[in-house]
Amino acid sequence: MRDVYLYDITACHYTILQQMNINVPNVDPNDKLQRNTQIGLMMRDNPNLTGLLRNVTISTVSEYLLRNNIVDDDIIIRQYDGVIVTKLLRVTTDQYLPLDLQSIFQVFLISSDRTRYIAYDGQKNIIKGVPYRYQGMDEMFGKILRLNYINKSAIFKGLQRIKDEIFESDDPSLFCIQKGEKYSVFLKNFGETEISQTLADHMDTSEVDRIKYYDFYIRPFAESICLEFLNDRKGFI
Repeated sequence: MRDVYLYDITACHYTILQQMNINVPNVDPNDKLQRNTQIGLMMRDNPNLTGLLRNVTISTVSEYLLRNNIVDDDIIIRQYDGVIVTKLLRVTTDQYLPLDLQSIFQVFLISSDRTRYIAYDGQKNIIKGVPYRYQGMDEMFGKILRLNYINKSAIFKGLQRIKDEIFESDDPSLFCIQKGEKYSVFLKNFGETEISQTLADHMDTSEVDRIKYYDFYIRPFAESICLEFLNDRKGFI
């Protein structure tokens, strides 16, 4: 997809509490981690507050969708405190909680199971919902975003090149998932294995379980592209 819009309520719970004149003690409003931690403690200790914050948040987003005549077909992902839509919203402000435009994605691709997405906002790649991320696979996601989506032939040739690279590359960095000072790799006969930097640099990539990497990281997006552009070529993935 192109020209996709991400909206959310900035500092959602904190803003709601401020509007209700409920003080959040010992917190710097500009420190997101500290702010969220303190509010999380308040919610833990007060289930009624938790219910109130969630109800206000969900109903506020729903109200903005209603005001803007947004229907289900316009919604890509409905998030807790925001939404990703295919239309620019005209009404995003009221006297209490604005729904702020956070990003406009020039290229947006959601996985086939709709649990993760990759996008390009004109300056950088955005990768959300993908667990166990690392630089080598992030670069593969970047290649998916740079495919020529105007031409179907170019799309599938580009996907094939990405698949071939994963199955043929002898670059260990493509398969080393960093965990602190060490790395995890998935090997054919041993499953997930933790190795040092030295072993990572000299790893025999012929032992890597490449199918597992492809199925976990790339296949959900390849499936999505195939379903969108060429249903009769599902066999490719």
